[in-house]
Amino acid sequence: MIKEKIWVYKQADEQEVDRLAREAGISRLLASVFVSRGKNSIEYVRSFLDPDVSRMHDPFLMDGMNAAVERTIQAVKGRESILIYGDYDVDGVTSTSVMYNFLTSLGADVRYFIPDRMENGYGLTMPAAEKVKAMAPSLVITVDCGITSVDEVRYLMESGIDVIVTDHHECKDTLPEAVAVLNPHKPGCSYPFKELSGAGVAFKMVQGICTKMGIGDSMKYIDLVALSTIADIVPLEDENRIIASIGLKAMATTENPGLDALIGVAGYRGKEITSYAAAFALAPRVNAAGRLGSAQRGVRLFTTGDRVLAEALAKELDEENRHRQAAEDKILDEALEYIETKLDPKREKVLVVCGQGWHHGVIGIVSSKITERYNRPSIVISVEEDGTGKGSARSIRSFNLYKALCACEDLMDRFGGHEMAAGLTIQVSRIEELRRRINEYADSVLTEADMMPCIRVDAFLQRGDITLESVRELARLAPFGEANPNPVFGYMALKITDIQALGGGRHLKLRLRDGNFAAEAIGFNMGELAGRYSAGDAVDLVFTPDINVWNGNERLQLNIKDIRSCVFTNLDKNIVFDNSSDYNNIVIRQINSLKGQYRLEPSSLIPERAELEIIYRYIRARARASGGSNASFAINDMYGLSAQLSEKYNIRMNFFKLKKALEIFEELGLLKLEDTGRKTVIVSLAQGTEKVALEASRLYAGLQAARSCF
Repeated sequence: MIKEKIWVYKQADEQEVDRLAREAGISRLLASVFVSRGKNSIEYVRSFLDPDVSRMHDPFLMDGMNAAVERTIQAVKGRESILIYGDYDVDGVTSTSVMYNFLTSLGADVRYFIPDRMENGYGLTMPAAEKVKAMAPSLVITVDCGITSVDEVRYLMESGIDVIVTDHHECKDTLPEAVAVLNPHKPGCSYPFKELSGAGVAFKMVQGICTKMGIGDSMKYIDLVALSTIADIVPLEDENRIIASIGLKAMATTENPGLDALIGVAGYRGKEITSYAAAFALAPRVNAAGRLGSAQRGVRLFTTGDRVLAEALAKELDEENRHRQAAEDKILDEALEYIETKLDPKREKVLVVCGQGWHHGVIGIVSSKITERYNRPSIVISVEEDGTGKGSARSIRSFNLYKALCACEDLMDRFGGHEMAAGLTIQVSRIEELRRRINEYADSVLTEADMMPCIRVDAFLQRGDITLESVRELARLAPFGEANPNPVFGYMALKITDIQALGGGRHLKLRLRDGNFAAEAIGFNMGELAGRYSAGDAVDLVFTPDINVWNGNERLQLNIKDIRSCVFTNLDKNIVFDNSSDYNNIVIRQINSLKGQYRLEPSSLIPERAELEIIYRYIRARARASGGSNASFAINDMYGLSAQLSEKYNIRMNFFKLKKALEIFEELGLLKLEDTGRKTVIVSLAQGTEKVALEASRLYAGLQAARSCF
């Protein structure tokens, strides 16, 4: 069942779009995306479209960087034993690999430790700290973790082991008392960009060491940092955009044997590696190592110089990923059954789901899929035999998950994360109380509208706005990801000229037309809609544009995100202007409620006097040309005629305005309309009609009165 979605649209300033397009030398289509997203300065647009390493920030702007760099250089030169303490996800694995490869290149005595997801849990825990102490390093560098490990860092420091914490997760009130703490979120940190990944923070430390030592090797690790940046769903803007853009290009010619082998088993060797490929082909295979087994294999993959070993490890991770998918499907089925039988998704704003012995490695993915399906924050908890629950949580845009968990902090043994994702440990006896408390919190901050799935529309288009050339230019916005999604556009009043279901009824294919604009559209997993619409219907569409290449020919293709019956048809059925101010106020409220989802302005709904004159002259000329005593003709396609009038006379005409114009003329006695019930209207000129005043039409007067209410 396809769910109804809210189209979220911010009315763009068309003059601002024109100005930006002209001054930046870009198409109106591309300019409309920037204006819609509130990024309309020429300087911003130029730097965004040309991500360059020279625009990266000085690493020494990060608080603690001097101390971290100096202590690390001291350890390298003194051949002290250095231990890198990482994490078992993509960000932790790449962070560890980057730091290990770099320090090894300096001749350091360096090892790494990746905690076991099942045995140690997330981050630097006390049992893990005891293991680290037994390894007797002089210096521990945490990557992608450690910011909340206050007691553990104190334990190591008091044991004579120096600790440098590098992390990017949210900070609590108390910070670890380490030699240095690198985290852009740290209170008082003046680093200008706060949203680096864990590998991004580690990379800044590498840059700092390179600067201090006068060497220039940091960019050789940009491919791994880019993989982390995309996989960890941090915003792809500012420095992250530079890292992702340069790093994805570097992946195509990577010198890292492990990354090259991973690209090979994922089927992308010799192909362009996009952010989609990094997020959905490469990252899951790295994550699979830590989800079902030891994440050490991921670090071994990215740190080996042996291509034969790299190929073997990549194949092992590929196979592990298949096992992960099977385990994930099984747990998801059980979690969905739990929700439908034990919870009330319509009432509970946060879905807290638990199951006995669910694998810790895949519950985060299951939580993501539950949140996507129900458009609600979710917490999926695996309960162990000893009564301890380990959970992963995912959220929706309007709900800060970290703050919500802070409000329930006393119920959990430990937790950490950020606004959109988190992990936690809790005793099974407290799960029910967590469900109650976090839903009370959600009730206080979430509205019913927040729970509706939304599609953000960058701009509504008209004929001429979208061409092969302008769609090709949109690729300059890549790489796409968090805070820089693939542009989504809306188009109103497209006529279906052909409709069919593909793939055994799973998918929907349409041929669409609006005047001289024509395109194919594909709706994946929307095949059920083939029975709802038919050729000749008019629809409104939300889509991402693409260029489909077949046998060397390029064609515009619209990838459907949502589809509705045309708003102009619905307005015509439900809105009738009259002289009643009370009724017209209701009409205006209805229209205003649609303005947030559609490109609706007075000019979209209310015909101007000049437009009425053009339409009447056209109707009269066509009726007389048809001959016969009745001077009548049939309009078989009101949508097509409105498009034809727009193109021929350079006016903004649509079905609603054209229909209202004809009704005004009928009310004034200038013509007669006969609806045949087969989407055809017979128009007949009235005989012997004298000149009349438009103001004599109640409908025309009501339309003009409504204009002032917009």
